Amino acid sequence: MTRKAPDDAVAPDAKRQKQLVGTDAAPSHVFRDDLLSPASVASYAAQFASSTPYLHCVMNDLVSDALLRKVRTEITSALHFTVKETDIYKVHQTGDLANLDGLPADELAQLSSLFELRNALYSQSFRDFLAAVTGCGPLSGKKADMSINTYTAGCHLLNHDDVIGSRRVSYILYLPDPDEPWPASNGGALELYPVVEKGTPAVEPTVSIPPKWNQFVMFTVQPGHSFHSVEEVVVDKARLSVSGWFHVPQEGEEGYDAERDKGEAPASLDQLQEGVASPFVPYSTDNAEPAALSAADIEFLREFINPTYLDPQQLAEVADLLLKDSSIQLMEFLNKDLAKKIERAVIASDKDCGLLADKLPPHGVGKRDGWTVAGPPHKLRYATLDSSPLSSDAAKSTSPDVATAQLFADLSHRLFPSAAFRNWLLAVTHLPASGSRGIARRFRPGLDYTLAWSDSIRVLDATLCLAPRPTSDADDVWLSDEVGGYECYMAPHEGEEDAAVYKQMDEDGALLTLSAGWNVLALVVRDEGLMRFVKYVSAAAPASRWDVAFEYEIPPVEEDSDEE
Repeated sequence: MTRKAPDDAVAPDAKRQKQLVGTDAAPSHVFRDDLLSPASVASYAAQFASSTPYLHCVMNDLVSDALLRKVRTEITSALHFTVKETDIYKVHQTGDLANLDGLPADELAQLSSLFELRNALYSQSFRDFLAAVTGCGPLSGKKADMSINTYTAGCHLLNHDDVIGSRRVSYILYLPDPDEPWPASNGGALELYPVVEKGTPAVEPTVSIPPKWNQFVMFTVQPGHSFHSVEEVVVDKARLSVSGWFHVPQEGEEGYDAERDKGEAPASLDQLQEGVASPFVPYSTDNAEPAALSAADIEFLREFINPTYLDPQQLAEVADLLLKDSSIQLMEFLNKDLAKKIERAVIASDKDCGLLADKLPPHGVGKRDGWTVAGPPHKLRYATLDSSPLSSDAAKSTSPDVATAQLFADLSHRLFPSAAFRNWLLAVTHLPASGSRGIARRFRPGLDYTLAWSDSIRVLDATLCLAPRPTSDADDVWLSDEVGGYECYMAPHEGEEDAAVYKQMDEDGALLTLSAGWNVLALVVRDEGLMRFVKYVSAAAPASRWDVAFEYEIPPVEEDSDEE
């Protein structure tokens, strides 16, 4: 699965953009009476110019209320929505509204108000209005890019900057229930992120705009700056919106620039194919040939590992299965005493942080006592252990996260990078590791994920998943994959495929899906270019997904040197 993103101010399928000639007639009956007036332009232009974290504008009561209610009725009664889900989003979406002109007359009659709204949005007068407010220059009336999305419980859209091709202005027109206000606690807010530097968004947003009936939000597409996301909806209600983009002038339109066409912005999603992992830490000695674990190795590993997985016969069986399938999951990997201690600690931490409730947590939750939040969020977000050790005062704290920090430090700093564990891996994989890298992670419900990325070399992934079970049905909930937290391995997209065109997860791209579970070690031999991600953990998840994720540098596949 590479990604095809939805159209709520996000990266869409580049092939969806259609040709539409915008009408020159002023659609004054469609919009609020004074919307296009000079005073209105001046007011919105001032708001736009002073906005942060990047240039954007919020316009209330954009459209005639009577017309917009008709539009909403037509959408809910005459249009079909399809659920679409990838690593970056889950959303219900219609087809492309730029092709309404091609519908048979009887079908178009069922969408007459929507057709009128679309034509008004792409009319010359409204495009001139947006150009005057933003100072962005002329906008195309030929290239319309518009669809309808509805976010219901569990739907979300993760961080990205909308930079693809000739987009100039992103917009959203909200259509939730007009007679029932949408509180912020429902989720679904548009979140805007500042940047640490161009191309690198901060871990947390600074602006949150909850949906509101007849509210129009727009921003200019700013490469490396216009990072945003849509918060998960956590109620059984529909966050409905009309959204899309205005493009730069196309060939034959006033303001067309052929040179700019040649340099159209590539999909920013290209950059996601590269991870943000640190370099491998090399081992000081070679161990190319599998050998029996030494007494010292076994003594050290018993502190952590279930004795079953130290038995030579069991190791041989694991090695055979891994050789056959290139992946294996080892259940109850940690010994019982250690596993119980960790589960008590992580459940206590989630409870203390308010993460066991089925609601959206605040950004920054869990950032304490040795844990920090890693990004950048257009590639990943999760809590991880701080590189500096706990201070003596912090170590004496009664906070639950002092215990989690110490327990996960033992796993990530002692067990996984150790020579003994390297020898154990050699016994079960027959692959000599020359170096390792890895971290402990906490994927907080309603906040955290990784987007699909790959390595340029062959690696062995060893991921110990510790998805706790605070309730009796937690195991089943995690296994359903409905609340995310699973890890997915995908084939890379074809070299000729536009980076803006993304496949669905149910297409051929998904090669392996590993559901979140308690005390499960997954070993996966990942070839060069193979992509992986941990799906966004829903606010409805039983708890945080905790894990220790390590990668080991292994030899490349040897080319067949036999001569024909």
